[in-house]
Amino acid sequence: MQKRNKQIFRTDLRAPLIISAVLGTVLLGLLTLATAVVEEGLLIYALGLCGVYVVVMAVLLFAYLYRYRRVSAANEAAELMTTEVSDMFRYVVDLPYAIINEDGIVKIVSGALQDMLQYRSPVCNVPLDTFCSVPMKDIIAYAQNGAPVKDVTVTEDGVPIDNSTPMVTEIDARNYELQCYVMRSRGKDYYFVVFKDITDLTALRRTRAEEEPVVAYIVIDSLQELAQYIRVNYRTAVNEIENKLKEWAVSLGGMLREYDREKYLMIFSRSALDRCIENKFHILDTVRNIKLGDNSFPVTISMGIGAVSGSFEDKERAASDALDIALQKGGDQAAVNDGKSITPYGGRVNTMYGSTTITSRVNSQHLCNLMREAGNVLIMGHRGPDYDSIGSCVGLARLAICARGGDSSRIRIVVNRDHANFRICYDVLAHLPEYRSMFISGDTALDAVRSDTLLIMSDVNNVFNTELPKLTKCVDRIVIVDHHRRQDQMYEFKPLMTYIRPAVSSASELVSEMLEFSPYRDKLLKEEATLMLTGLMLDTKNFTQGAGMQTFSAVHYLYQRGAHTNVARRFFAESMSDLFTSSDIDSRTRTYRDKIAITWLSIDHPATEDDNIAVAKAADKLMTVDGIEASFALLRAENTVTISARSFNKINVQIIMQKMGGGGHYDMAGTRLQNTTLEAACLQLKEVLDDYLDNEYDKTPSKTK
Repeated sequence: MQKRNKQIFRTDLRAPLIISAVLGTVLLGLLTLATAVVEEGLLIYALGLCGVYVVVMAVLLFAYLYRYRRVSAANEAAELMTTEVSDMFRYVVDLPYAIINEDGIVKIVSGALQDMLQYRSPVCNVPLDTFCSVPMKDIIAYAQNGAPVKDVTVTEDGVPIDNSTPMVTEIDARNYELQCYVMRSRGKDYYFVVFKDITDLTALRRTRAEEEPVVAYIVIDSLQELAQYIRVNYRTAVNEIENKLKEWAVSLGGMLREYDREKYLMIFSRSALDRCIENKFHILDTVRNIKLGDNSFPVTISMGIGAVSGSFEDKERAASDALDIALQKGGDQAAVNDGKSITPYGGRVNTMYGSTTITSRVNSQHLCNLMREAGNVLIMGHRGPDYDSIGSCVGLARLAICARGGDSSRIRIVVNRDHANFRICYDVLAHLPEYRSMFISGDTALDAVRSDTLLIMSDVNNVFNTELPKLTKCVDRIVIVDHHRRQDQMYEFKPLMTYIRPAVSSASELVSEMLEFSPYRDKLLKEEATLMLTGLMLDTKNFTQGAGMQTFSAVHYLYQRGAHTNVARRFFAESMSDLFTSSDIDSRTRTYRDKIAITWLSIDHPATEDDNIAVAKAADKLMTVDGIEASFALLRAENTVTISARSFNKINVQIIMQKMGGGGHYDMAGTRLQNTTLEAACLQLKEVLDDYLDNEYDKTPSKTK
């Protein structure tokens, strides 16, 4: 562009030269012809031709000089104007810019930038990094590409992450965005960098972000259930809780409205939400300090917050999803949904949030309808199946058989057929015709997937802990039935039904209730009832942990269907090798910070498939030691370390394990650490314990029903 513009001001000499050459040639030819034809008067002809040539050349020279003067005047005027414009642009126009060479040395700065930097002269030779934090390589890349270069990477989960360096620098407490252009002078490349002031724009964006409305749903956990066990004025209790919530809403500049019994809608700003996150939602502690009855029963609330951009409909939907997770994780929590992940806060009390028999009946009916409409049904538990996982899958299989009119040909349970627990359970079911081809491996399950397949995840809600995680990517219709607190993950799929009740002791108990309150309560076989009773006994440690009134109601139903404790007890017979393993773990037990017990299985111990069970039993056993409030048992197999965690009421091991990538219940949780050693896993566990005990540990006793 610059080369083409310069050609406009050049004088074109081609026409005069061509005319001179042609005219000279013609005159020379005429002179030669005259010499040959005319004998006398040749000098006159020659002088005449020379005169004509001189006159013509004089005219051409005059025309050329005239044009040359005009062009020269125009060039001088243009150069003067360019200089004046450059000076005006540099000193009058308030636009900070700098001209920089390839080595990052600033050659010239504008008047505005000169004033900002307080330089004496616009011509300088200072390094760019003396006042600009943007690297020179980024400026060169911007100028050559015409836009900032994006550096986008993708995580293992396929989530794009923008790692691009912002083209923004700070000068004299103001923010400037850089715009870069390449220019060439005397055979060298220079870079014209404009500093665009975005301080006010950034402040406006920040203000807008801080004032972005946030929608929250708030519910009071289990107040009606508490009222059944203690003498309390229900309305008085609700009013006291509501007053605390109103005071909290006023302090945040928000609006609180009750839209249903014990349920509230709150709208406040993003900046207020940031304050709540900073103080870890202190309102949870405030409400928890409200005691009912004999001042031993804490009241808790659960909160779902939609902090996403978009319409109020989008915010409301996000808040509803977050509230579901807060309740499914046991209540007494605030879950914040930012559209990318759902982050929980709180969870200090093992609440008694649960469902009524009406909830079980409604979910059972809904699940039966889904089973009936599906082309085939696949039921899958967690990997390394225990008795509860297998028992709950068998109970769901019976529900599916009944819902489909007794047809079991299109119902399959996905399980590791080589696992010892499965072999023990299968011996009980082997003589039943519907179970001879019921159990299939993961590879066979992929071949069974159809467009209308219904997949039921039982005793697990974390996709990566299922028997075959990739099966969830092949099926569009998925149901989750579980008693574990939901993990902080955004599902890649939208479940047709999510029935998660952390207050229930086991998945077998949950499925037992669904069968009991379904039209097929009398169809459960005694072998199936025995397996479900075994799973229930496993997760309640023979009814000594987590067992409540609903648990014994489920046991009563299973007994009615033919289950017997003496038969189920055979599943827990301990071999001599198990006894030696238990002794090895016990000998390595250590205490940490007086109230924590940590133990592990020796890496020299020959690995068996029952080691996980032995470690879990060791964690349970340590909870019988006086003064121990939480126990952690570690197992290393190849390059993976498994941790089983247990606690009483004062320590939430679910939060501790969640920080290490796991999850579970308030008082029973676990995690798996990949590519690590036993020493490194123990060190990481202690760091997480220190953080929890120093910042989140509630030193006051927590009594729950």
